[in-house]
Amino acid sequence: MVEKTEFTEDTIKSEVKKHYGMKINDIKVVNGGSANIYKLTSDKGDKYILKEFQSKFSGKTILKEINIINFLRDKGLSVPEYVTCLDGKQYFEYNDKTVIIQKFIDGSTQGNYSGSEEQMLESAKYLGIIVNALEDYPYDDMFGCNIEKYTSDEIIDKSIAKHENLIPLAEEDEAHGAEIVKDLKDKIEMLKEVKNDGTFKKATNVTIKKTHGDYNVLQFIYDDKGKIKAVIDFVNAGEMPIVWEIARSYNYIDKDCKNGEFNIDHLVMYVKEYLKYSKLNKDDLKYLPYVYLVQVLSSTYGYKEYLKNGNLDLLRFGKERTNICRYLMKNAKEISERLLEIEL
Repeated sequence: MVEKTEFTEDTIKSEVKKHYGMKINDIKVVNGGSANIYKLTSDKGDKYILKEFQSKFSGKTILKEINIINFLRDKGLSVPEYVTCLDGKQYFEYNDKTVIIQKFIDGSTQGNYSGSEEQMLESAKYLGIIVNALEDYPYDDMFGCNIEKYTSDEIIDKSIAKHENLIPLAEEDEAHGAEIVKDLKDKIEMLKEVKNDGTFKKATNVTIKKTHGDYNVLQFIYDDKGKIKAVIDFVNAGEMPIVWEIARSYNYIDKDCKNGEFNIDHLVMYVKEYLKYSKLNKDDLKYLPYVYLVQVLSSTYGYKEYLKNGNLDLLRFGKERTNICRYLMKNAKEISERLLEIEL
C-alpha cells in the first residue's frame, strides 16, 4: 500500500538539485507499485524516475537492489540503472524515507490478466534466466528462506487468527461488510481444511533459490511490439520456494485467470518454458499449487487495507485472491497431477 508522500514539487526540485546537481523542469506522478513514483524531466531534456520508498525499506535494502541489478546488468539483462548522487551514494534520505533516482526506460506497462500466450511464455523465460543468473550472485545480502514458513501448521493457525480478528471490523462496514464477512469465514474454513489435509506440509524438498521476490507482469516494461524491454523493482528479492514465484507470475499475467481460475494447459506451458532456463525437481511440480494456495490463503491483504482506509481497489484485489483460493481448493490435485507429467 502506498504511504503518504513527504514531497511537494518544490521539495523534489530542491532535493534533486542538492543531491544530484540536476535542475528539474517537469514532474509527473506515476501511479502503480507500493512506492511514491515520479517522472522527472531535467532542464537538459533528460528523463528520470524518482522513487520514494515506504518507510519499511531501509538504505540497506536499497543497496541490496542496487547490487542485484548491477550484477544482472553485467549478465546482459535489461534492468534499471541508478543515478549516483554527488556524494557517491546511489540513494538519499528525506524525512526518514529512502529515495532513489533511476534513468527513465521508455516503454509501456500492462495490468494483471493482460498477457497474450506469447507474453506469458516470455515472462516464464525471463524468470528462468533471472533465477539461473542469481545462482552466481556474490553478495550475502539476500535473506534466507525458512521452509517452515511455507510448510508448518503455525502459518495456518496465525492466519486463522488474523482472519477472525477482521470479522468484527467487517461487521461494522455498511457498504461491503456482509460480503467481506462471508469471504473471511470461507477462508477460515478453507484454512482449517488445508491444515487437516496436511498435503502442504510435505513440501519440504521444494527448490529454494534467489529470485526477484515480486516477479509479475506489473514489473515489466514493454517495447512497442509488446516484448519485455526491462524487468524492474528488485527491492523484495530474496530466497524462497521458486514454485511460489512461478505460480504467482503465471497467475498474474494470463488473461484466462481473470476470475480466479487457472488455464492448466497454460500453466503447464509456463512451467515447461521456465525449465528451458532453470531447473526444478519432482517435488516442485507436485507441490506448486499447494505452496501457492497456502500463501494466498494465509494473507488478509486487501480486506485489512480496505477496512482501514476504504481503498476499493485493494478490496477488489483481496476478493480476487479469495476466488483463487476457492479455485485451488477444488483443483490443486488435478494441477499437481498435470505438472507431474512434465519430463525433467
